Amino acid sequence: MPARSIELIRHAPRVRTLEVRRIARPRPRYQLITLTGDDLGDFQTPSPTDHVGIIPPASDGELRLPQVEEGRLRWPAARPPMREYTVRRFDPASGELDVRVLLHAGGGPVSRWAAAARPGDRIGVVGPLSSKVMPDGYPNYLLAGDLTAVPAIARWLSVLPEGASAQVLIAAGGEDDVIELRCAQPISVRWLTEGGRPAADQLPSALRELELYAADTWAWVAGEAVAMREVRRVLLDKPGLTSETVKVTGYWRRDRADFDYEAPLDADGPLMR
Repeated sequence: MPARSIELIRHAPRVRTLEVRRIARPRPRYQLITLTGDDLGDFQTPSPTDHVGIIPPASDGELRLPQVEEGRLRWPAARPPMREYTVRRFDPASGELDVRVLLHAGGGPVSRWAAAARPGDRIGVVGPLSSKVMPDGYPNYLLAGDLTAVPAIARWLSVLPEGASAQVLIAAGGEDDVIELRCAQPISVRWLTEGGRPAADQLPSALRELELYAADTWAWVAGEAVAMREVRRVLLDKPGLTSETVKVTGYWRRDRADFDYEAPLDADGPLMR
């Protein structure tokens, strides 16, 4: 029988030094960075939601990375900034790892690094430390989020089970953020591009109005953490959806640059993953 629950796979901690091979900007705010290096030889990414920690060089251009000791990461006394990014693509044949960075005014250390990055630049990469392999036994999937969820949604669509369908809902800042999403299976894609409203705030109302293809649906949504709490409540009110078939992740929080999303996001718990 196809898997109907999440399988958690833990990976041994690994810190890699990689080099920028290519940079593309398909849209003004999307920077697609292709990384490569010998350290990718044992890289594993079995889940569309896998993420890696990106550590940019310090102001003097040096990489200050943690060390792995007895199965744990040991950080330097002056801990470098690290931000989590979804693995957009990994090709073991070419030895290439893609991450898509969202560029925006007042962005964090990785966003600033990405905006100025050039082929040949080095970067530190940590993980994935674990993989949450999602169910593949549902006839329909609901995939939604703001722009930070786009890499995971795009990768998910590339591995959608044969015979399944998907409804995709993405909140964007405007038409310039809209990109083509491809899938071998039938999908319905709707971009929310209402002007004057924060993208994340559009999701709860749009999901409330959404009519699911079928009650037997797996729902995955990610985005700004405060909005995600309301999203979860909305989805659990829909017929057929339960806490076992709805997974909502707070990827970031608008009032916290150092937001950590490793804890569960539930109806009464912290605004974290």
